[in-house]
Amino acid sequence: MVPPWVSGATNLYAMLLTAALVGLVLWLVNWLAPVLAPLGLGLFIAAIAAPVFAWFERRGRSAILALTLTIVLVVAIGAAIVWLFIASAHALSDSLSTYQADLQARYADATGATTALRDLIPPDVLVSVLASVTSILIQVGSSLAFAVVIAALLLLDGKRLQRLVASGLGSENPVFRETPGLARAAVTYIAVRVRINLFTAASILVVLLLTGVDYPLLWAVGTFFLSFVPYIGLTVALIAPAILAFAESGPVAAVVIVIAGIVLNVVAENILEPTLTGRALALATWLVFAMFFFWVWLLGPVGALLSMPITVLIVLVLERSDRARWVAALLAKRPTEAGS
Repeated sequence: MVPPWVSGATNLYAMLLTAALVGLVLWLVNWLAPVLAPLGLGLFIAAIAAPVFAWFERRGRSAILALTLTIVLVVAIGAAIVWLFIASAHALSDSLSTYQADLQARYADATGATTALRDLIPPDVLVSVLASVTSILIQVGSSLAFAVVIAALLLLDGKRLQRLVASGLGSENPVFRETPGLARAAVTYIAVRVRINLFTAASILVVLLLTGVDYPLLWAVGTFFLSFVPYIGLTVALIAPAILAFAESGPVAAVVIVIAGIVLNVVAENILEPTLTGRALALATWLVFAMFFFWVWLLGPVGALLSMPITVLIVLVLERSDRARWVAALLAKRPTEAGS
């Protein structure tokens, strides 16, 4: 019979070893982030494009033609977004001195609430935020260029992988056996978010055009991608436009953008999301916030775009494990619960 103290020491040793291995893996992921982030983004883009490929096939296109059209569409849209991000970032960087002068003028004429804002957030801080946004846009744009190529290659090889899975390859392995179901569930969730995000981005674009903010299309595209992170994504996406609106048009325009963001957040996450996720998955709110900051810390700015897709995959994997299903229940609600 093993003494209790031996069993306890063994368990403690196992826990310490597990913690050390987890720490080592996180350190490796952070070190490899410049490579892993574009790869993950490529997978994400391929998942977004998968319903487009299926749509072409449902319209009677052959598999080869549907694949060709999907890849051309992904490359064309990806190239346009990369150009938009990088070109707008350089233009924004060149205009920082102008925006700084505008902010100084706004603060010089400050009255009431604007005076309190001046005491709370100096104009140099707002300019620093805009400068940080330009560097993030360039970094994400560079990663996106590589990710679009990865997505195109994944789509090109997708049919072969499907045939291999259909032929029973790896059927004896539970990981391979569950992969098709995982992929379908993940794509379903992403398809739901795409529809919600298109509504949000289009609405923000209209608001930005009405308030006359510079680079409205850039901020609308950013809103689309960041809105994959419920609640917090739209808030982060509107920080730079609100600062620009304040610099260019004054506090009223900035307040309009803030109010529009709050209203759209409520509509998207409390009306559209519960309605549409009856066929998908509803993540716990605390998990959304925690995973957003965790993946940004681990992968950099691209982690903001990948935080929810990665988290959804983790939850789906946990659901398929008998021993870990209770953990998945804490992290997300299934369709029947989400609709109740």
